[in-house]
Amino acid sequence: MKSIFLFGVAICAMGILTAQEKSINDLGFLIGTWELREDNSEEGWWEKSIRTGRYVMDSTYIELESKAISSTGKERMYRWYIHYNSKTQQFEMTSMFSNWHKVQNDVLDWDAKNRKLTIRNGVDASEEEYHERFGEIIFDEDFNGYIWTGENKYGDPENPGVWRYVEKGSRIK
Repeated sequence: MKSIFLFGVAICAMGILTAQEKSINDLGFLIGTWELREDNSEEGWWEKSIRTGRYVMDSTYIELESKAISSTGKERMYRWYIHYNSKTQQFEMTSMFSNWHKVQNDVLDWDAKNRKLTIRNGVDASEEEYHERFGEIIFDEDFNGYIWTGENKYGDPENPGVWRYVEKGSRIK
């Protein structure tokens, strides 16, 4: 009887440990279609986008594809690929933009209790140009809307250009 009890406790403990492991599914709320608007009030600029999130590569990545048009009439596309790196135990994101010459790599921290996704620049292997990124996305209780406040610094590290923005998004599908 004692052996059966200990075996049951061991099985339950393994289940709890397994449940605590992170995976790309922790960010599954990103899947769907979103309508969003990014504003930079300092520059008097805005951009409207439709962003579609889906699982790709055997559901090991989330791809976020955006089609956007800005207040200046410029159109662009960009894609983000998010993956959970089990070796470093962190979410990582690679970003590619039709109007930017380099790929960006960022690290994401998910705080489920506060529904907050923090984005900060990751290691940039090329180091060809100074770029620093930080943002926080706060999702509403039903994960159908969010507000993202962020800041990008680029160019000269001693006197960088700064791009501050607020993005608001709503799920449409």
